[in-house]
Amino acid sequence: MQKTKLKTVVWWVVATFAAVPLTKLAESHLDVSFFSPAIVGLWNWIQSVWGWLGSDVSFPVWAVILATLLIVFLLIPVGVLVYARYEKAWEPKGAPLTEDQHRAFVAIGMAAQRGEKIGFDQIRQDGRLSRIATQNALDHLCNVGLIDAVRDSFGFTYPELTPLGRDYYLELERARGVGQFG
Repeated sequence: MQKTKLKTVVWWVVATFAAVPLTKLAESHLDVSFFSPAIVGLWNWIQSVWGWLGSDVSFPVWAVILATLLIVFLLIPVGVLVYARYEKAWEPKGAPLTEDQHRAFVAIGMAAQRGEKIGFDQIRQDGRLSRIATQNALDHLCNVGLIDAVRDSFGFTYPELTPLGRDYYLELERARGVGQFG
């Protein structure tokens, strides 16, 4: 332990004495005077901008610049919101829904609108689909996140729209009008 502390002290002393000649060597071979004109130029630029902003005019120039920047920064979010609102209708991830998948989704959505818990056979009947087409459609709707299987307190399993599914259903409702599904 003592030997390690002694080595550390010796290295610090050697490094301190070696720093002086290394610094002198660097100063003689490296020209660091290019920093000085850059700093002076930057300081002069800052002073000229400060003088320009403080100039005597009827309405300060900086107030006009500040108001312009504020307007630009406020228009950017408004532009994004307008673009998002009038963008084409949202489609779920993956390929667009097939006709069978669309029918099953609409049947589930209409049942949710009525406040009903709809089962497999009711989806098949409302969507006018075969058994396999209904199973395939429900699998796809679950995989893309439009519906989830939910179990009630009696053990009955029924599909329910996810938040993404509700958004998509409302988008379809706006695009086609209420009661025009099928």
